[in-house]
Amino acid sequence: MALSAAMPPFVLALLGALVPSLAWLAFFYTRDRHDPEPKGLILRLFLLGAFGVSLVAGLVNTVLLLGLAGGDLTTATAAALFGTFAVGIAPVTEETLKYLGTSLGARRSRAFDEPVDGIIYGVTVGLGFAAAESVDYLTQAIEGVGPLGTPIGFCTAGVDCLVQTAFLRGMGSAVLHAAASGIAGYGLTRRVLDGRPRRTAVGWVLVAMLCHALWNATGFLSLALPVVILVTLMGRSMRRSPFAPPRW
Repeated sequence: MALSAAMPPFVLALLGALVPSLAWLAFFYTRDRHDPEPKGLILRLFLLGAFGVSLVAGLVNTVLLLGLAGGDLTTATAAALFGTFAVGIAPVTEETLKYLGTSLGARRSRAFDEPVDGIIYGVTVGLGFAAAESVDYLTQAIEGVGPLGTPIGFCTAGVDCLVQTAFLRGMGSAVLHAAASGIAGYGLTRRVLDGRPRRTAVGWVLVAMLCHALWNATGFLSLALPVVILVTLMGRSMRRSPFAPPRW
């Protein structure tokens, strides 16, 4: 029996979105071996990113894109504007909302007690957001189209197109959202644990926006930047952990 006949398209899209996001979440979660975060908190943050942040971001982005396109998203003008929107507007709205979601969901938690925590929280919200976003993209990929109904150039409609898109998003967009939100989460750490002024957190959110904009503009060519920044910040934060064993 063909896979497409065995499972409804939405279920295939849901699996294609969740599996890579949860795999990356498990990877990042296990990096903190000193004082792992409560699994209940991690689940709540993932769901907050998948439902709360993604819903608000979707509404805000749609309204802004409608405004740019003069109220009609079915025109060729709207499709032409999508690239500009993806680089200049979406990174601002999405990274701002992911940071606010991370702050809302974690800043008052008693578990927020070491420098790497803000990064882990941001990564978790980012991966929840990436999973929700990918469901939409993968549902469209089954039909062989992308945003605003534009044809996908590298595959034709069907399960094969879904699988290829799921792989690319799992290795690309999911990593980007995790890294960018983790970078912004480091700003939350500096704000909450180190008592730095609000502008410090804003600065790290701006770095996240820049990484996101570069990704939307150039794709995989720019993915190294947020990954290197995230790895550096995680290493620095874990060395500062009060739960880390003493260095002799």
